[in-house]
Formats: sequence, structure tokens, C-alpha cells
Amino acid sequence: MEQARGPVDPVEGAPRRKDTFTSSTIIGAHILQHLYGNGFLVLLPAIYSGMGLVPIQAGLIELVRRLSGGVATMGGGVIVDRMQRRRGPMLVGALALMGVGYLIVGLVPSYYLILIAVGFAGAAGSLWHPPALSLLSQRFPSRRGFVISLHRSAGSIGDSVGPLVAGALLLVISWQLTLQLAFPLTFAAAILVWVAIRHGGEAWRRLGTSEKRTLVDQMRSLGGLFHGWSLTSLLVVAGVRGMADRSLLLFLPLYLGEERGMGSFLIGVHVALLTTLAIVGGPAIGWLSDRIGRKPIIVVNMAISTGIGFLMIMFDQGAALTVLVAGMGFIMFSVNSLTQAGAIDLAEGRGLEGSMIGLLWGSNAAFGAISPLLMGALAGWFGFQIVFLYATVLYAVGTLISLTLPAGIERTRRGNA
Repeated sequence: MEQARGPVDPVEGAPRRKDTFTSSTIIGAHILQHLYGNGFLVLLPAIYSGMGLVPIQAGLIELVRRLSGGVATMGGGVIVDRMQRRRGPMLVGALALMGVGYLIVGLVPSYYLILIAVGFAGAAGSLWHPPALSLLSQRFPSRRGFVISLHRSAGSIGDSVGPLVAGALLLVISWQLTLQLAFPLTFAAAILVWVAIRHGGEAWRRLGTSEKRTLVDQMRSLGGLFHGWSLTSLLVVAGVRGMADRSLLLFLPLYLGEERGMGSFLIGVHVALLTTLAIVGGPAIGWLSDRIGRKPIIVVNMAISTGIGFLMIMFDQGAALTVLVAGMGFIMFSVNSLTQAGAIDLAEGRGLEGSMIGLLWGSNAAFGAISPLLMGALAGWFGFQIVFLYATVLYAVGTLISLTLPAGIERTRRGNA
């Protein structure tokens, strides 16, 4: 049976130092999850040329990675809400299994085995998000937009450092060995997360509900959130935005390498620029959304992205492109964080935080699974430079849809308090 529970920020219930260490470790571990996730995009051109792939095969690798991650997160979100007191072990397992997945990618010899291993690594890494974001959201409900954006910002550090590290490693070792190094790193991080959760004490381990409810009750409560346009519009905006963002992240390195003859390190620099400024931009945008609302920030963000994408079509090389890539990086992932915060706001009091994160990731995977194949086909016909037009059209469509978002999404949280 569903039981409404208003948000109470419990930070005062535990020593602040324990809160800081535990939350910082969870947020910081997200760096590693993205270090390999985004570094893989720089390894992809080496895999592409080394194995003699065609553009659509490169797109299929990303499709498998995204789809497996979305399916795993969607299912994992439901499980997280049914086992909210077991979220610590789930975080530890997600990191360790992701390392195993990338280790396998670096060991197997054929393209089809790589697809399977990439799917395993993508699924394991994506299982991190429902327990991590639901824990942070419940622990800091009055600062939800900021904390979720901070978690995303940590991911952006990994997104930025990963391509640089991958590009530099490719100068001295193979892409296979680079992927094999994932296992010892993720295993060490998993141990640190386990220690941090225990250090946080009962205040962290007992977050959430211990209420027993059937899966049918849980699904009925989740289904009730679709009565109206609010959740559906958030899912569509997040999905369209994700299609555009992923197309740039996946095909910009291929464009720079195949059509501009850029070396692996400079490709890494550009992919890093696409994410670096989000480290600062994301939390600032999340902080604003906690104060003036999710909708206006999302609409402005989408409109600016459309404008930058249009300029990329006009200036698709040289220093101008480098500056535009950096500008896009400032706002690259903030819409994702805001839709996550908005969805959890809508579900306040239902014990569905993990399910909402899983639903968003599953929806994004459904949208994103189409995008790499479509973009791969377009690149085969028109060349990799078509990525700029493709992304700009999607940003423009997302801007129009974001105008239909209901105002005051976050007031749902306040009304349930």
C-alpha cells in the first residue's frame, strides 16, 4: 500500500562530517563510471580502424551500450525501490561488474564478442544510477536539483578526463590494454564506496522505506504518475535531448579523425571540451532550478543548444569549432539532471525514486537506441559532418516540446511536504 511521506532533509540527524564523506564518495565514484564510459568514445576510432569497421557497425556498438544500460537501469530502478535498504551493496556491485565488463571487451578477439561484452559493461555501469541518485535525493530533498547536478558534474569530470587519458594511453599502449586497466580501478573504488556507506552510519543505511508492498502496488503507484502530461513531457524532452547529445559525443570524434585527420590526443581534447565546462555549469544550473523552477531553465538551455548547433553547421572546423564545442559543453548534460530532479519531485512520497531514474534511463535508451544507427546510416551517405545538422534539428524539436512542460513541477514536492 502506498504511503505518502513528505520530504524532510535529514542532514541534521547525523554528524556533518559523516554526511560529507559519504555523499562525496558516492558523487566522486561517479567520476570513474564516466571515465571509462566517455573514454570509450576516443577508443572507438582505434577499434573502428583496427577492426576495419563501417560507420553503421560503430553505431551498433553505441546502440548496444545504450540499450543495455537503459534496460538494466529500468529494471534496476524497480528493484532499488523494493530493496531500499540494500542500495549500498548495489553501488559496490555496479562498479565492480562494470570493470569486469570492460576487462572482457579488452580480451575478446571478435567484433560480435565485443558487442556482447560492451553490453555487459554498459548494463553494469548504468546500474549505478538508481541507487546513487535515490540515496542522494532522499538525503538532500530541499537541494535535490543541486545535488543531482553535482552528481552529474562529477560524471562530467570523468567525461572530460576520460578522453584525455584514453587519447594519451593510445599513444603508448593498445586500446585492448587500456580497457583491461578498468578492472583494478573499479574494484578499488567499489571498496571505497562500501567503506563510505558503512561510515555514514544508520542515517544512510536506513534511508528510504522499509514498507512491504507488492510489485502490483508499486506498478500501480508508478502508473498513477502518467495521469496528466507532466511526466510524459519530461520523458520526451529528456529522450530527444539525449539523442542529440549522444550523437555529438559518438560521432564528433569520428568526424574529427576521419574527415579532419586529427590525431587521437587532439580528438580527446575536443571530447573533453564537450564536457569540461559542465563541471561548473551543471551545479550552477541545478541550483537555479531549485530556486526559480525546472521549466524556465530547461527551455532556455534547449534554445541555447539549438543556437550553438546552428553555428557548428556554419563553422565546422578550426578554432571556431573548438570554441563552439567548449560552449556546448557548459550546458551539455544539465537538462538530463533537471528532468531527473523533476521526475523525482513528481514522485515525492511514493517511494519511487529508483523507479523514476530507471524510467528516465529506459526512455532515454529507447530514444537513444535509434539515434546511433540512424546517424551511422546518414554518415555513410553524407559523411560524418552531418552530425551537426542532425543534432541541431533534435535540439530545436526539444526546445518546442519543452515549452509544453507544466510550470512549477518542483511545487509537487512542496505540496507533499
